[in-house]
Amino acid sequence: MTRRVCGLRFLTAFVVVAVLMFAAAAADAQKKGGVLRVGNLGEPPALDAHWTTASITETLTNHIYEGLYSLDAGNKPIPMLAEGHTVSKDGLTYTFKLRQGVKFHNGKEMSSEDVVASLNRWGKQSNYGKSLFAQVAELRAVDRYTVEMKLKEKSAIVLISLAVPNNFGAIYPKEIAEKFAPEVKVTEYVGTGPYKLAEWKPDQYIRMVRFDDYKSRNEKPNGYGGGKTAWLDEIRWVPVPEVATRVAQVETGELDFADDLNLDAYDRLKASTGARPIVSKPYYWLVAVFNKKEGLMTNQKLRQAWQAAIDIEPIMKNVAGGKAEFYRMDNSLAPVEITAWHTKLSGLPWNEHNRDKAKRLLQEAGYKKEPIRFMTTQEYKWMYDFALLSKQQLEDVGFNIDLQVVDWATLVKRRNNSKEYDVFTTGMGAFYDPTHHIYLTNSWPGWTSDEGILKLQAELARETDPKKRTALWEQQTRLFYEKVPVIRYGDLFGLRAARNTVKGFNEATERIRFYNVWMEK
Repeated sequence: MTRRVCGLRFLTAFVVVAVLMFAAAAADAQKKGGVLRVGNLGEPPALDAHWTTASITETLTNHIYEGLYSLDAGNKPIPMLAEGHTVSKDGLTYTFKLRQGVKFHNGKEMSSEDVVASLNRWGKQSNYGKSLFAQVAELRAVDRYTVEMKLKEKSAIVLISLAVPNNFGAIYPKEIAEKFAPEVKVTEYVGTGPYKLAEWKPDQYIRMVRFDDYKSRNEKPNGYGGGKTAWLDEIRWVPVPEVATRVAQVETGELDFADDLNLDAYDRLKASTGARPIVSKPYYWLVAVFNKKEGLMTNQKLRQAWQAAIDIEPIMKNVAGGKAEFYRMDNSLAPVEITAWHTKLSGLPWNEHNRDKAKRLLQEAGYKKEPIRFMTTQEYKWMYDFALLSKQQLEDVGFNIDLQVVDWATLVKRRNNSKEYDVFTTGMGAFYDPTHHIYLTNSWPGWTSDEGILKLQAELARETDPKKRTALWEQQTRLFYEKVPVIRYGDLFGLRAARNTVKGFNEATERIRFYNVWMEK
């Protein structure tokens, strides 16, 4: 009996010691310190989250700034700077309670006046802000920690618009939000995020350092939201335009992380002893965007002929370097990862590669072999590859494709001028709500003006019943494949690389975030 009691006491003591040792080891794993060196494609056009949709601006600014809401691991809105919200019975008034004691990098406490000034600016400049503020009648500060938003009509997009990570509703100090007009990019970078800007030397680096007074949420990290910890002393973003150099430097340890790598580097990184490849899902679905304002592609039959002609699988396989892990065949307008809006509809005219149908549609369109100006770029290898393969398939059924290869900056400039092209290549990232699909609007290059599509988009913004919204989105998807505003190819995944000393990076998210990341050295 005594021996058994002693044995139990010993076992209990052993378990307690083991648990304490494990906890200590876990705590040690997340020590503060270190400099994370990140290789970028180049310089951001701005560090103003309201001003541009550029991916590099989004990545950097999400470390400096925060919005009222963020996205959880399931891509649903969760509070960030907001404590929470209530909605009036008629659905027309949203009241947001703000977290107290949140400081800006300049030491000022965030208040409702900062939120109102920032969101008013965002609502005039950001794509997502404009969509939301088309429904907003008034935004006002009720008291120091309360903001009220009154709507003109019921809206389904208030929270998701405030939560999107790109071109997002970042909260700036009122003085900065009011100093810079919406169309003028901010040049004073003060946010509430876990890192603050310390130095920006163009073409050399952008240096961010830990914000010691950062007030994290108490929840566990969750998607892009929840608790955030700045373990790193510093994040140094270095422009490295040559992709081969980025790969080599992450292998040698000159860089700790690199993004936007060519897919042919995957095997090399997989064999590396000091670095690891990271596959980004989703990255883009490839798209050919038609000019529907003027020119040949205003002819719906001609667009339908293009859709009928292409054989998507070999195009995607080639673009992905023959690696199945880097592409996905899917006809949904939302990727699998956006579970709320991913569709599985049958009977869609996608990936038909039907030569006879394509030729018939060309004849019905009255097409006379006029050259179709198809703009692409070699700066993004995947764009050029899928454009070239599309040209070959299309000409095989009777199209005459004038493939115009330009630099990316020229393409972006030209696509805003309806007289300069018929089709252009690009990639569509993840949209978190149907109303955010920019190619279904008449304000984005390509100019979708079909009355049926625009009417459904307006209904999706107003309808608040989830089941009815799902039905509307399925209806919109079928109409998309009938009207063919753009050609939806397959999903392409991206390649990143990190040193093995980089710990805590969330590989499950599409977008790069370095809060909650630490260095093991």
